[in-house]
Formats: sequence, structure tokens, C-alpha cells
Amino acid sequence: MFEERDDTILARWLAGELTPEEQRAFERSPEYTTYENLARGLDRYKKPEFDKDRLKNQVWNHINASSKGNVIPLKPLYYSIAVAASLLLFIGLFFNQVTYETGTGEQLAIILPDGSEIQLNAKSKLQRNRFFWNSNKSVSLEGEGFFIIEKGQDFSVQTKAGTVSVLGTEFNVKTRTAFFELACYEGKVRFDNQKKAISETLAVGQGLRIDNKLERITIERSTPDWVDGKSTFTSTPLSEVIAELEAQYDINIMSQRINISHHFTGSFTHNDLDLALKTVFVPMGINYQLSEDQKTLTLIVP
Repeated sequence: MFEERDDTILARWLAGELTPEEQRAFERSPEYTTYENLARGLDRYKKPEFDKDRLKNQVWNHINASSKGNVIPLKPLYYSIAVAASLLLFIGLFFNQVTYETGTGEQLAIILPDGSEIQLNAKSKLQRNRFFWNSNKSVSLEGEGFFIIEKGQDFSVQTKAGTVSVLGTEFNVKTRTAFFELACYEGKVRFDNQKKAISETLAVGQGLRIDNKLERITIERSTPDWVDGKSTFTSTPLSEVIAELEAQYDINIMSQRINISHHFTGSFTHNDLDLALKTVFVPMGINYQLSEDQKTLTLIVP
């Protein structure tokens, strides 16, 4: 079936290194169902603490050692591996992450294996499991993302503030600093923080934010403003507005001389730094000085 040895194909499959043609051929093999069923069955186990680098070296040493002897068919080789080592190997795959990141002023469109869509805002990071997506549809988010999830999917977003569970299809999550905001645009979503005994369900047009305390908010748009190149704030701490300015523009804002706990209501665009700075700081009575290279902004109270 393959030009390569069967055990080498197995090793490359575990490492996610098969070409599309090799992957399709492997999936047609009688052995594939055995491994896939075993991997799916591992969802009932809790991931143990173990040294995955040491385990990886042990597995590869086993494969390299076997390559020095006679060619061994795939299935007999598999059944010769100890059951415990096999379990650890497959469980270890859950630590293999796919990472998506955006830089300053960037946005990124992501299509997940099930067809769900995520729009990632600037200076954000999203991670998901590389393997067995259908049995573990969970992502972790730092920054901001707009999610359009396929209906009927069991999907969750892990953040530092808590877990967002999908009960509908379209929602926005923002978690840049200690500030957290969740907005529902279609269907329903639930937010849980077990440590603080928080559980909130949001319907269309509803949102919540956490800034020292939990607050319910109203969502008036059908999509978040940032998707269209504008950041909008309603009674939002200035610290969060500054963080968003730094995310959209390649600039470092020195705010030690002002009170960043004051709240700001308004918006700024993502394509004009001078206009954005005037829009935010002039109404708040804050002076600022921009360095010659336009990389550092110092805020000054008059």
C-alpha cells in the first residue's frame, strides 16, 4: 500500500507529517479504523501529568530500533507495543496545539475543521487541538475574537476569566487585560467561572463585562464594530481603551502620569493614528506627546 515501511507511516501519522495523498491512503487501510477508534475512546480519560518529551523520545527510539531488523507488518507491530505506552502516546497527542496569532493592526480569518469561522482581532492568540477535533471542540483565547459556530456543535472557548459555552452560533469574546467582555449576536451563549460561582446565559442582543464586578450590557449591532475597522466603547476603563490602541497601532503608550481607571465612551478608527488619538484623549482633557518615530506616546494631564 505504501512505499515506506508501515511503522514509519504510523510514526509520521502520529506526528502529523503525512502528505494529503498519504493521509487519504492511510485512511483507506484496514489498520486506520483500529487506531482512530482507540483515539476516540480516550476522551473518557483525564489527561495525566507526564514528561511528554521523554515519552516522545522513547517512542521514536522504539521505531528507530525496529527499523534495523526485519520489516514488520503494521498491525503486529502495534499489538507488540505495551498497552500503557500506547495510551500515553495517544493521550500525548492532545498536547499538540495549532496556534493562530495576529500582530499589531492585523486581523485573521480562521476556518475550523467543522466549518466554523473565527475572526481574530489584532494582537490576539487562539489555540486548538491539532488532532481529533470532532471529539474535543474547545479553543483557548487571549485577545479578541468573533465566532460563527456551526449549529448543533458542542463548542467552548477557554479564557482567563472563565469558559464560554456555545448554545447558539454568533458571539464575540474580548479578554485583553483584567477586563472581560462577551456579546451574543445570534442564538445563546453561556459564561461560567466555577471559582467565583458565576453562571450567566445570554440571548441575542445581550452581553456582559467583568471589570472588578460583573455587569450586564446591551448589544445594539449585529456584528462587532472592530470587524469593520472601528473600536467602540461604552463606559469602558481607559486602561482597556489604551490596550486597544496599542493593539491596532504599532505604538507604546506611557500612561503612568494619568488615572487610567476613568471611563471612556466613544470610538476610534483603525486607519488613522492622529485621528484616533484626538478622538480618545482630547474629550478626556488628556494631553499627549508623540515621539519622532511615532512609536511612543506619553500621556500628560494638563
